[in-house]
Amino acid sequence: MFTIPNASSATTNTHCTDGNACFGVGGLMRYQLPDRKYVRGKTGSRPGWDNGFFATRNLGHRVVYSLNPTGTDSGLVYIKRIITASLTD
Repeated sequence: MFTIPNASSATTNTHCTDGNACFGVGGLMRYQLPDRKYVRGKTGSRPGWDNGFFATRNLGHRVVYSLNPTGTDSGLVYIKRIITASLTD
């Protein structure tokens, strides 16, 4: 799970957003926290639901979430807020 390519958020990479969240195959995701640490996790969704878990590399911090987003926007904004609030020292 911790072997997600270190890809930049270039226009040719459609799996990165805003330079600090990159997706891999199968919903694996690397996300950089404001304190510059990286966490890794797995996301998944169905219409009306976003679920996932994230952890620091040493597994000292972990979070599991289930989100029922409203509206037609991507749940990614809310997912990043949950991850940041839960895993930033």
